[in-house]
Amino acid sequence: MKNTSQTKFRIGSITKQFTALLILQLVQQNKIQLDAPLSTYLPGYRKDIGDKITIRQILNHTSGLSNYTHAKAFRDDYSRNPYSVDEFITLLCSDDLLFEPGTQFRYSNSGYFILGAVIEKVTQQTYQDVLQQNIFTPLNMHNSGYDSHEKLLKQRASGYNNNLDGYTNADYLDMSIPYAAGSLYSTARDLVKWDQALYTNKLINEELKKQMYTVTQQRNYAFGWEVNQLSAYKYGKPLTQVQHGGGIDGFNAFISRILEDQLLIVILNNTGGAPLTPMTKGLTNIVYGKSYEVATENVDSMLFQAIKSGGISELNKKYAELVSSGDTPRERSINYFGYELLEMKMIKEAIALFKLNVQTNPDSANAHDSLAEAYLADGNIAKSLEFYQQTLELDPTSENASQAIKTLSSKL
Repeated sequence: MKNTSQTKFRIGSITKQFTALLILQLVQQNKIQLDAPLSTYLPGYRKDIGDKITIRQILNHTSGLSNYTHAKAFRDDYSRNPYSVDEFITLLCSDDLLFEPGTQFRYSNSGYFILGAVIEKVTQQTYQDVLQQNIFTPLNMHNSGYDSHEKLLKQRASGYNNNLDGYTNADYLDMSIPYAAGSLYSTARDLVKWDQALYTNKLINEELKKQMYTVTQQRNYAFGWEVNQLSAYKYGKPLTQVQHGGGIDGFNAFISRILEDQLLIVILNNTGGAPLTPMTKGLTNIVYGKSYEVATENVDSMLFQAIKSGGISELNKKYAELVSSGDTPRERSINYFGYELLEMKMIKEAIALFKLNVQTNPDSANAHDSLAEAYLADGNIAKSLEFYQQTLELDPTSENASQAIKTLSSKL
């Protein structure tokens, strides 16, 4: 079935702006204070952290909370299981802080999961009920909601992975896990209703809307929105762009709003990670009559084509070209690509790729760990041990490296 304007897509982290607005509505009702500590509203959370971080810091990702999607074995051990809100917070959202609150920016799904729990504690209702009553019903967003595998939804898109060797069905993810950080589905037309409502005072007042778009000193991130000031020289006048992307198994989405001209761009995709940010930039430039660049294919696709055309030597050449042009591939993207190669039994190519990642990120324990794993898959115990030892030097807390060193040392 072809996608239409009524097709329902999972929107991933675009959910965060809805969660942020629910918090701001509770602020407007004097039920929450932005600068109050978390423990005021979630007394059951670990007190040493709950007394230290504020609601504002959680909203703008300066709390120091970690990110549960980066937890070890998250995909294999946790992602398919249903959890209650309290269970999941105890299990994966209660780690030690990564830094002193208010001093750095670190994107945290854990933080927005916790905000969902705050909404439930303060309102004594479920997150999805509050969302429905306070946003979706008043705005007639009848094709939006909290997703669940148990629901039968007409015109719901299926999610697909666009792998190097073709399309596959996306992995199952229990939607109790993304929760207030990424559980929603919507349509292009419903997101137009959302956009238009934000220009009115129907949902929150002007003062709170101003705060919703106020960024931190650490990053151009506010409350569920990234905020960019576009060049007056380029566009003829100052423009404020508020935007956010979302990615969740088999889907990615992007919403961009130019406040001064009430321009909205929404892109919803169900074929894995399309380059939606450059696509949005190009569309914005087209609207304003400016030159634009065609969105390019993903880095892993480019490097895979290089491997297919000329093997490892062509891979090295293409990688060097990307680095010299200022488009150095992200560590995480290359790491993911390397594991795709391992799954396809392209072990030598994976080793070559992981070596490039280590060269580019010499202080990354994860990059070294992945290279060690690839050498082990190739049967090269000595090399695997070497890089596991380097991993442990970079991260003395790595249980995986420590255990691997014990096992491999006994085999030499």
